[in-house]
Amino acid sequence: MKDIVITGRAVRRELFVGLGCLLAVTACNAYAIARFGTSWSELVSLWYVVLPLSVVLYVALLPLRWAVCRAVRLVRRRSRRTGAR
Repeated sequence: MKDIVITGRAVRRELFVGLGCLLAVTACNAYAIARFGTSWSELVSLWYVVLPLSVVLYVALLPLRWAVCRAVRLVRRRSRRTGAR
């Protein structure tokens, strides 16, 4: 049975994507707080909503990220066959 090796580069990429999702949802929360004039303490007190929403955003982005990755690999493979780069 083969071992699955996850590179450090892949781990860092997923970590950055996850942090980006967390920052995006936090920014939306901050915008809503500023827009509706509520207390800025909600930025901290609503983490029970922000964290699950960032996970939902991460999962929602998976098909898009997969499709982009496949398209990039296809383009690279075709450019290697033709010799143009």
